[in-house]
Amino acid sequence: MNTDKNSNTINSSINERLAYVDFKLRFTGHISRLDLGETFGIAEAAASRVLTEYGVAKPENKAQKVNTIIRESFSPLISIDGETALGMLANGFNKNKLTNNTVLPFEKVGVIPNRLNISEVAMITRAIAGEYAISCNYFSEHSSNHETRTLMPLAILYDGSQWMFRAYDRTETKSDKFKNFHFARSMNVVEEFQSKEKKRLGHEGLGHDKSWNLRLPLILKLHESLSEENKAQIRRDFGIPQEQDELFTSEREAFIWITKKKWYIDDRNQKQIELDNKEGLKRFYKFKLTNHEMIEKLKESLS
Repeated sequence: MNTDKNSNTINSSINERLAYVDFKLRFTGHISRLDLGETFGIAEAAASRVLTEYGVAKPENKAQKVNTIIRESFSPLISIDGETALGMLANGFNKNKLTNNTVLPFEKVGVIPNRLNISEVAMITRAIAGEYAISCNYFSEHSSNHETRTLMPLAILYDGSQWMFRAYDRTETKSDKFKNFHFARSMNVVEEFQSKEKKRLGHEGLGHDKSWNLRLPLILKLHESLSEENKAQIRRDFGIPQEQDELFTSEREAFIWITKKKWYIDDRNQKQIELDNKEGLKRFYKFKLTNHEMIEKLKESLS
């Protein structure tokens, strides 16, 4: 684990607890005795001692009575990258992620160094926990609008290679204001935690996000363009029994486009297929979506 000059390597349970306090403060903005009790199975008195010890070690980081972050003077006790922080926010605090101790040898493939700005990641995740907005410039691959947006971050997403967050876009003029945003494309992030007008409103939560709450059934058939050898390989990759050609699954409507792209799903209608054939376009697909009409009808129910 990398630490700053005021910290030591985690080599005891108490240091692990101090690291957890630091992590919670930095990425959610708050820590409580209950958090410590649930994570480490310690009594309230022991949790109080951990908070006191952290306050001594890092007095500029935490408001003592309410145990919330002091943003303007926070100096992390532990060094952590954005990928690791988001992974622990999604899967739980794990000291082995800080010390690189693994049960078996492990390496991530194709890691882009410094891709995520850790300070801006922390601002976005604190906004999720604190239920308030952020302001940022967003560099979308589908839009030239790089003006300042007011986003209400709601949840963390991971597609196996990219970290994203679901948010309500207050600056969107169209009716569908719930969207997926990439952490790496969010620039010049500002927390709006002090503004009453930037607190999350009822209709801006996930409960009102129709695309998030609608799960679509997907009936996928191995694509007819595949060779038998390719079909056998895809069966192994996706856990499909060797005697079957279909895969049944479901996905949130909000993530359908991601799944189609990553799984190479052909969802073209007959007219689109004929047009592609006429123009001589050949695309690689692993699956054919066979219940396209059903999905379109379910999607129409969102409007």
